[in-house]
Amino acid sequence: MTADSLDAAGTHDIQRKQQFAEELAAEAAELAVTYFKRSRGLRIESKNPRDFVSEADRNVEDMIRQRIGTQYPDDDIVGEEGGGVETDAYWCLDPIDGTSNFLAGIPFWGVSIGYCVNRLPVVGAICIPLLDILVSANSATPGIRYNRSEKSEFQQSAIPSVVLGQSPYWGTPSFRQAQDIFLNADLECMNLRCSVVGTAFAALGMTQGYYEEQTNMWDVAAGYVVAKQAGLHASIRRNAINSKLTFSVLNPNVFEQIGAQLAERKLEPAAMQ
Repeated sequence: MTADSLDAAGTHDIQRKQQFAEELAAEAAELAVTYFKRSRGLRIESKNPRDFVSEADRNVEDMIRQRIGTQYPDDDIVGEEGGGVETDAYWCLDPIDGTSNFLAGIPFWGVSIGYCVNRLPVVGAICIPLLDILVSANSATPGIRYNRSEKSEFQQSAIPSVVLGQSPYWGTPSFRQAQDIFLNADLECMNLRCSVVGTAFAALGMTQGYYEEQTNMWDVAAGYVVAKQAGLHASIRRNAINSKLTFSVLNPNVFEQIGAQLAERKLEPAAMQ
């Protein structure tokens, strides 16, 4: 089974998985909010420079894994905190994307749950609870679900803007070079420090897109499906040097304007301490 050639049984299966992922993302976000309300008192660790983890991340991921294990006991899982192996078909999750925002008391964070087949996401659900956003999609059904209703079109913002992610693995000189491509196309660049928020904003028509280099599948799996089914040009490119990903979801008009320049970029990771 592939994302582009699903039989009737496969289509029905990923539709069920979409519904499950949507419900689970909302449930996990509800749990995360309980930690957010006391975020200043959480135990915090630094995994790498500018990359943090708290007990909330681990406990929310544990809950998601338990729910998946109960519903789909034979399915593989890859999570930001618990790890895992990318197989032919697996769940891919980030319990709290935007941890820095979360720990600072900023509401730009969310739960991301995706399901991948042959290394390509085919189901995605994102919940950003404090912005009242719940979106999900599957690769076999056009359009997306937004706050539990089917949606196929969104009015585009009149402000020509994009959100750029800034992974700690993406070197600053390389980031500035990518930023210049967008600025030279007369696009305002924002950094929200959260992939799922940036991607959801693009899928809902609030911005013209989201772009990030040197990221991970758990950060983008759900967003890829949601953005693509919302009508954006979506791509995931794997860096052969370190297996990090370049993630791009752009309004088709923006992609036509600068897509070739982005595709030609040499992907350069940051020098980590």
